Amino acid sequence: MHVLYELLGEMSRGSLAGKILPVLRGSSSFTASQRVDRVLHNKFVPHFLAGRVAQVRQSVFPVPADLCDLASLKKAVQDSIPAREPLTVIHSAGSVNLETTQEARDDVYAHNYEGTLNLLRALDGYAFRFIYIGTVFSSGIQQGRIGDDYMGLPAHTFRNPYEESKAKVEIEVARYCEEKGIRFQILRPSIICGRVMDEPLYYTPKFDVFYGWLKFFWQLKKAELHSPLRLCIHEKATMNVVPVDFVAKTIVKAVHSHVGQLNIANPEAANTVEITRATLEHIGYENASFVNSIPTDLNRIEQFYYKTVGALFDSYINNDASIYDCSKLLSFISPITMPPMREHIGGIVDFAKKFNFDERKIDQAAHSANGW
Repeated sequence: MHVLYELLGEMSRGSLAGKILPVLRGSSSFTASQRVDRVLHNKFVPHFLAGRVAQVRQSVFPVPADLCDLASLKKAVQDSIPAREPLTVIHSAGSVNLETTQEARDDVYAHNYEGTLNLLRALDGYAFRFIYIGTVFSSGIQQGRIGDDYMGLPAHTFRNPYEESKAKVEIEVARYCEEKGIRFQILRPSIICGRVMDEPLYYTPKFDVFYGWLKFFWQLKKAELHSPLRLCIHEKATMNVVPVDFVAKTIVKAVHSHVGQLNIANPEAANTVEITRATLEHIGYENASFVNSIPTDLNRIEQFYYKTVGALFDSYINNDASIYDCSKLLSFISPITMPPMREHIGGIVDFAKKFNFDERKIDQAAHSANGW
């Protein structure tokens, strides 16, 4: 969604020309074309597209297809895209499922691994370059500073099948493209939050990952559960969060370059204790404290926490072993600068609270006649 906004913004300013062909599934509720219309006729469309949506919509030609169905994907590509036209392909679809179950493994390998390879296979015979949107966490668990080239990283373990699937598909993308003589780029964002650069601020269509962590405390606050919650977060742990509009601007800038591999991470990762304390203050949850090890005498709320969101996010919120090298990012993205996330954490939390961390309410507000 946000990459589409940035592409259309460049088109409206005359710095990009051509057609945009978003490959996306229809559903029982909306066709692929209707889904694009809902993205553009939306109360949260960034203000830089104000008054220009009808104009730029004429450059968007949806391709209805499912990346997990190679036969239908091939047919959709052949029916929609003339083989003679050179393409820049931005692949940013996938599943962010951080669980460690077999079901989660099947999910991420079907959508992230096979889905990506299916797209490459469906484009066989076309002249194209390939921009793959990965994740900094495809590096797995590493010590020290992590540069942009993940292909030469030492052997490592992964926190979950999601990371593993993203790492494996990067290798496949590189191998396939090198064999076929296709130029490719691998861009890797860190943890993504809502918009903080372009108004209306703080918008996000999904309350997952980073928001899933915050939602737990919001639910405790609403339920008025007052038992103490001792959070095991090391005092030096960091959390690397980047706003979605910064990520989208970086991706679209890559369209005009051959940047290769790139970490899209925050050069100044936030201290996890500090950012958690700030979010809890805005949520209004006052029963948390911070400890360096998991207590042995857990109360019921703590037991629930450490079996659910704690188990899912612990290795991310207690990430004090790795630092993402952003020197290449900073020179590449100039003169755009990374917004100071500490100044926006309150707005991010307040936006999510306004909609009760509920994606259905966001969607209703985005398309309601009465605004939001």
